[in-house]
Amino acid sequence: MVLRKSQRAVSFVLSLVMLLALSAVFCFDRAYAVSDGEWTYEVDSNGAVITSYIGTNKIVTVPSKVGGKRVYKVNAIATNNFKTSITSVTFSNGISEIGDSVCKGYIALERVSLPDTLTTIGRDAFYGCSSLTGITLPAQVATIGENAFSECSSLISANLTCRATVIPAKLFANDLALTTLNIPAYTTDIGELAFSGCSSLGGLTLPETIKTIGNGAFSDCASLKNIALSGELKTIGEQAFQNCISLTSIFIPNKVKTIGNEAFFNCTSLKEVYISPSVTTIQTEIFKSCNNLEKIVFGGEYINFGMLTISATGATLYYPEKYSSSWSNYNSMKMKSYVAATSISITGGKDIAPGDKISLKVTSSPSSSEFGSIYKITSSNPTVATVSGDGTVIARSTGVTTITVTNVNGVTKSIDIAVTPNSPDKVTVSAKSTTSAVISWRAGTNVTGYIIYRSTTKNGTYKKVGTEINTSYTDKGLTKGKTYFYKVASYVNSNGKQVISEYSAPVSITACAPAPATVSAKKAKSGAAKITWAKSTGCTGYEVYFASSAKGKFSKATTINKASTVSYTKSGLKSGRTYYFKVRSYTTVNGKKIYSDYTKTVKVRV
Repeated sequence: MVLRKSQRAVSFVLSLVMLLALSAVFCFDRAYAVSDGEWTYEVDSNGAVITSYIGTNKIVTVPSKVGGKRVYKVNAIATNNFKTSITSVTFSNGISEIGDSVCKGYIALERVSLPDTLTTIGRDAFYGCSSLTGITLPAQVATIGENAFSECSSLISANLTCRATVIPAKLFANDLALTTLNIPAYTTDIGELAFSGCSSLGGLTLPETIKTIGNGAFSDCASLKNIALSGELKTIGEQAFQNCISLTSIFIPNKVKTIGNEAFFNCTSLKEVYISPSVTTIQTEIFKSCNNLEKIVFGGEYINFGMLTISATGATLYYPEKYSSSWSNYNSMKMKSYVAATSISITGGKDIAPGDKISLKVTSSPSSSEFGSIYKITSSNPTVATVSGDGTVIARSTGVTTITVTNVNGVTKSIDIAVTPNSPDKVTVSAKSTTSAVISWRAGTNVTGYIIYRSTTKNGTYKKVGTEINTSYTDKGLTKGKTYFYKVASYVNSNGKQVISEYSAPVSITACAPAPATVSAKKAKSGAAKITWAKSTGCTGYEVYFASSAKGKFSKATTINKASTVSYTKSGLKSGRTYYFKVRSYTTVNGKKIYSDYTKTVKVRV
C-alpha cells in the first residue's frame, strides 16, 4: 500500500514536469507585458512591441530598444486623452512595423519622422491628424493600410517614393490641403476613394505601372485640372472622377477595357474626351451632367456603347471615317467622321547626358487627320528619363529608355533614348612589370563598368583590350621599351542595350620595370642618411634623389647600376637638418634608359 502511494506521488511529479516542459516548448511565442520607464511593451519571438506611452512630453521619440529588446513594432503610443497634446513623433531606426490606429486622432500632431527600416504602416495609422502638414514614406515601405492618412485636413505634401504596389482605399481621403503628391513608381492599383475629397490637388501624373483606378478614387478633387493616365491602365472604376469640376480634358489610353458607371459624372469643365480603340465597355452615364462637353473622340470601331447617353451632353461624337459602317449602328444627335492618322514619326531623339534636356517632335500622317496631334507619350523607364506631354525629355540617370507615342487611333511609334554616363576622369597608368601596366581611374556614378582601349600612337586607332567593373585594369603582354597609350570609357547595361560614354583623355607609358614598391630613410650617423627600397623586378638599376624641403628642388644623389642593390647611404648632409628622398628605377632597352615613376617621398632628420 505504501508502495502504491509512492508510485502515485512519483507519477504526479513526472506529469507536472512534463506539463511544464510542454508549456516551455509550445508557448515560447507567447507575449508578456512589461514596462521600461515611460513605455509599456510586450515581448515575443521577434522582439518588443510597444503598447503604450505613459509620459507627458509633447515631443515623443519611440525608442529602438526597451528592456534590452529590439523594438520591431509599435501598436500604440498614448492610450489616454494626452494624445491630443502630442505635437511630434519620431520612430527610431530599427522599427519595421507601425500598427493600426497608432496615432489616430492626434489632432495636435504636426510632425512625423519615419525610420528607413519601416516596411509596414497599419490601417488608420494617422487618421484624423488634422495638424500634420507633410509626410515622407521611407523607400522600404511595401504595405500601407486603408485610411492611413485620411482626414488629415492640413496635409500639404505626401512623398511616397516607396515600394508599395497598392494605394489602399481612402489613403488620403478628405485631405483638403493636399497639393503635392507623388505616387510610388511600383504602384499597380489605386483603391476605392483613395484620393476622394482632395480638393486642392491640381494635377497628377500616374506611374506607367498602374492598371486599375478604383471606384471614386479621385472623386470630389475639385481643383484637379489635368491627370496623365497610365499607359498600362485597364480599368477606370465607377465615379472615379466624379465632381472633378476643374478637369478640362481626358485621354483614355489604349489598354483601357472598361470605363465604369458615372466615371466622369458632373465634371462640369470637361470639354474634350479622347477614347482609344481598346475600350470595349462603357457603363451607364459616364458623362452625366458634363454640360460643357464639346467633343468625344473615339479612335476605333463602335462596339456597344448604347448607354453612353451622348445626346444628354450636347457634345459632338467623332469617329474614324474608315469605321463609318459600324458607327452607323449608333444613334446620336451629333456625329461626325474624321480621317484617322495611320502613322507617326518622331524626330529630335539623340543620346544625352544626365541633366540634359531635348525636345521631340511628333508628327502624324496623313496631315489631313483632324486629331493626329492627340496622343499619349510615355517613357518606359522614368528613372532614366522623363517625358512631358509636349515631348520634352529630361535625362535623370544613365541608361536606356523607350519613348512611345500612341495616338487616339491606337497607332504607336517608339524610339530609344540613351542617357550616356560621363567618361572616367583622373585616369593614370603605371608600370607593373617590363611587360604589363596598370590603368586606374576614379569611379563613375550609375555605371555598370568600364572599357579599356589601347593604341601605340596618341592619335592612332584605339582597340579594346578589356573590361572591368572595378577602377583599375592590368594590361599584359606588352613589349619592353615600347610606348603605349590608353583611354577608358564608362558603360551602362540597360534595357537590353549597352550605352558607352566618350573616351577619357589619353595617358601613356613606356613598358619598363615599375618603381620600387616601398622606400624608407633613417639616420645612419651624424650628417648621413641611409635610404632603403624594395627591389624592382626587371630593372637595370636605380636613381636616388634628395631635397632639403618637401617642395624644394630634388637633385640626383646617385645612380646605382645594379638591380640587386637596394640601399644607399648619403653623406655630407648638415647635421640636425631634415632631408627628403625618393627613388626611381630604370630599364635599359637598346642602350636607352627608360625610367619608372618615382616612389613616394620620405624624410629623415640627420
